[in-house]
Amino acid sequence: MESNFELQECGLVLEGGGLRGNYTAGVLDAFLDAGIYFPYVIGVSAGACMGISYISRQRGRNFQILQQFHGDPRYFSIRNLLTTRSIFGKDFLFNQLPNKYIPFDWKTFIASPARFTAVCTCCETGEPEYFEKQPGMEMADYFTAVEASASMPYTSNIVGYKGKKYLDGAITDAIPLKKAEAEGYKRNVVVLTNPAGFRKKDKPHPPNKLLYFRKKNLISALETRVARYNQSLEYVEAEGSAGHAIIIRPSKNHNVGLVEKDKEKLIRLYELGISDTKEMLTQIANGN
Repeated sequence: MESNFELQECGLVLEGGGLRGNYTAGVLDAFLDAGIYFPYVIGVSAGACMGISYISRQRGRNFQILQQFHGDPRYFSIRNLLTTRSIFGKDFLFNQLPNKYIPFDWKTFIASPARFTAVCTCCETGEPEYFEKQPGMEMADYFTAVEASASMPYTSNIVGYKGKKYLDGAITDAIPLKKAEAEGYKRNVVVLTNPAGFRKKDKPHPPNKLLYFRKKNLISALETRVARYNQSLEYVEAEGSAGHAIIIRPSKNHNVGLVEKDKEKLIRLYELGISDTKEMLTQIANGN
């Protein structure tokens, strides 16, 4: 396959999934290895976090973060939850890491002709909002949108951005294939972080009315998110069957949690993302 293969008029949709996003990191590194680039990338939560290093073309950066900082309490810990109300260390992830420890190539990211969008949930409306990178933006500004996209309910604090309050985009648009299609991308590659056959099961709701007092639209979105997620999966699979989407998802059951403590499991999941994608490169390049 030729290097720097541009997939014209084909979008890339990245699901979240907490630390299951290391599968997505493997997928994206396989794309970079093959020189495959998409003109439009939309990511949710962990998908947005992993996707930025694909746009900046920093192959292996996400894996380096896993290797060096998984298990570091600054990354994720109960201590963070108790002291900052967020299990993931937001300042560490979105300030210290990209600026000091594993520098993020903002110049390449912002200069890339590829469109990149992070999905967030507006706490006032209970609806998804989409933040696309724009020329001239500062890293700290856009990284606040990515932080909001990855702010999981119940274990993260609400993030203020551009005068509004936001949480995890996965609450309202966990697999934003319809958004990619609405932007004009009728062919898409969709990266999921759970294997075929997966469906979310409804569980007893946490005390949303206490946790998110006076945010009735957000509460409604939280209480219907499982049904909406499963509907999104069904739509993705229907688009796949119709030939409008290519689905990349784990070929094996991985038993990896949202906040997985077993580093070796995450390394294997990353490696699975690479191997699964390599097997599909010809199909992706041909668009069928």
